[in-house]
Formats: sequence, C-alpha cells, structure tokens
Amino acid sequence: MRYILSGGGTGGHIYPALAIGEEIKKQDKTAKILYVGKGNSLEEELANKYGYEFRGIDISGLPRKKLNKETIVTMFNLLKGLNQAGKILKEFKPNIVIGTGGYVCAPIVYKAQQYNIKTVVQEQNAYPGKTNRILSRKADFVFINFKEAEKYLKNDNIVYVGNPIREDFTHIDREKSREKLGILKDEKFVFSFGGSGGQESTNDAVIEILNNCDSLPFKLVHITGREHYEYFMKKIKKLPKNVEIYDYTHQVSDYLASADLVIASSSAMTLAEISAVGIATILIPKAYTAGNHQFYNAKSYFNMGASEIIEEKDLNGDILYEHIKKLLQNDEDRIKMAENSKKLASPGAVSEIVKIMLK
Repeated sequence: MRYILSGGGTGGHIYPALAIGEEIKKQDKTAKILYVGKGNSLEEELANKYGYEFRGIDISGLPRKKLNKETIVTMFNLLKGLNQAGKILKEFKPNIVIGTGGYVCAPIVYKAQQYNIKTVVQEQNAYPGKTNRILSRKADFVFINFKEAEKYLKNDNIVYVGNPIREDFTHIDREKSREKLGILKDEKFVFSFGGSGGQESTNDAVIEILNNCDSLPFKLVHITGREHYEYFMKKIKKLPKNVEIYDYTHQVSDYLASADLVIASSSAMTLAEISAVGIATILIPKAYTAGNHQFYNAKSYFNMGASEIIEEKDLNGDILYEHIKKLLQNDEDRIKMAENSKKLASPGAVSEIVKIMLK
C-alpha cells in the first residue's frame, strides 16, 4: 500500500507521524511512504533523517490578528498549497493519507478527502488544534490520546489509543545511553528542554541559575531551541564544567534514558515520551497554548504523583533550583515519581493505530 504522512510546525506533530511511519514499515513490508510538509522546515529535516521521501508545499499558519496583509499572504499560500497537494496526490496515488496536526497537514488531508482517498487524523492533546478539528469531520478514523478531546471532534469513528511513540523510546538501555553521553556512573543528571522550539521562561530560569552558581552539584544538559540559543549564550556569564547547552538535539531518547530528573514543558508528545521511559519530572506548562491544554496535561501527571508543576507565572531561577535540589536529594520520592510516570505510558498505541488502518 501507499501512504502519505503529514504533520508539522513542531516536533509534537512530526514525531507521531514518524512513529506511525516506522510501525507501518513493520506491519506492511511493501509500504511506500511519502512525507508531505513545509519545505525547509523541521519536518523536512526529520523526514530526511528517518529516510522518508519528502515533498514540500507552500503553507503558513493563520495569523491570530484580524484581517491584514499577513492574512492575505496566508490565504494565497493556502490556495497554492492546495493546488500543490492535488498534484502530489495524483502523482503518488496514496491509499491512505495520515495527518497528525499543525496547519502543515491541512492541504494534503483536505484535498485527499475531496478525492475520496482514505484519511486518518491523530490528535495528541486534550484540546485539539483548529486543523484537526476541521479535518476530523470527514476523516475515516480519528485516533486520540485524551478522552477529553472527543467532545471537540465531530466523527463517529474516534478511537482512544494513546499517543504513538517512536521505537527509540521503547528499546532503551540506561547504562549504554549514559556511557554514550559521557555521564559518570554515580553522577546525578538533569535534562532540561522545552519542546522542539524551546521555552523562553525555562531558558530565563536556567540563565538565572547558571549566573548565580559557580558550579552545580549535578550534570545539566539544557536545550534552548534554535531561535533562542544565541540570546541564551549571550546572557550566560560563565558556563560551569558540568553544564552543556545546545540549540536542538536528535538524542532526546538517550538523554531521557540517562536522566535522574527531567525539566520539560507538558506537550502531550513530550509526556508520552517521558512516560515511555519512566522518569521523575518538573513540568512547566506553556501558558499560551490553546485551551491552556499544557496545564491540564501537567495536572494529570501531578495528580498521579508522576511530576511536580511550576507554572510560568511563578517560575524563576531560585524556585526551579530549589525544586531540582529537593528531588535530587530524595531518591525514594524521585523513584516513586518515575514509577508513576511509567504507569501512564501507552506502549501499544502505535501498533494499534496501524492495525486498525490496515483493516
């Protein structure tokens, strides 16, 4: 069979598509897979890294403000993207088109529905984005991670399965990962990241910690996000020896496998990857997300005893550092949090999604 994967803008939409693609190749040995997304983007970079043929289309997100010049450009790009999507569908002739959210997947999934090609939508969050709310209406199947999402999606074929996770996160070896990353055997290791694009509030708090401490009693790796890296490094007075700062990483699975504690935002895919590994976390939900869904994602983990929460409005270097020290000094609490996190994993989700599609 022939499949098109599409989803982009952030890793939270791209990684589920890649996970589904990996599982398709396991269950359908004759599969031909094409990834469709925005050209010169994170999805193109990751699709190429995972060995998928990639086709780019012109598309941009709808501005939040009222009608202006930017809106007109966006609408022009949408029409152009729909035309490009139609050509791709006629040339590739897919049996199924799979959309995992973000405005990037709108043209190809919408056009496939017009052509009566089977379509599948996968929604990661409790509060679905605009694109998936629209595309789900005519999708043949909609797969969700949070039952709360069902009330926002108008479709009779909604299946609650959990989020699809890449194989990297289900076959890990902590000792090998720590050795690979150069982490000492008895060294406490903290991994901090704010999703694929980074998180300014967490960056600012980490800058404050580093500028107030000559050294840290633990190893820290912090991911700033590509857009924030230059600013971050300019603000740092001196970098302690056991601290590493990167703009982005393709080794999230190794860092999670190696970590004693993780500091992260609370996107649904970040949480799914954290639970697949099973780690104690300090969650900092991004306050500007649709329906404040990251806070509710984080709250579900807090209620299960799997994480602590610091809201962005309360976040600063001192508060974050106190939370880190408290958890690193209490092995029993931290191990219990990791065990509770593991209970929230959905390791069979991606397999179930592909089985249902193939039927």
